[in-house]
Amino acid sequence: MIVQKLSKGESERPDYELEPIFMLDNAMYIPHYVDEHKWVSYGGETKTTVELLALDAELDFKHLWMRGWTERKIFRKRKRPCSVNQLKAMLLETK
Repeated sequence: MIVQKLSKGESERPDYELEPIFMLDNAMYIPHYVDEHKWVSYGGETKTTVELLALDAELDFKHLWMRGWTERKIFRKRKRPCSVNQLKAMLLETK
């Protein structure tokens, strides 16, 4: 296990969070680390939020490494986790 020491003045915060995911068939699509509204599955297959919503992919949450864009674009300091309907509404307002 790698432990990173915090610099003086650096605040302690978790490096993982409940992040939204999509399930399509048996494939899990997780948020891309950098690209907004891009979701990555096994083997690097990428889909957009619009594509996954159009395909009726199932929304859920998983503990993942934090993605900055999900906080800035989707949650904006709102509570995690939320209901699937609330998450879908937040995704639709930001796409």
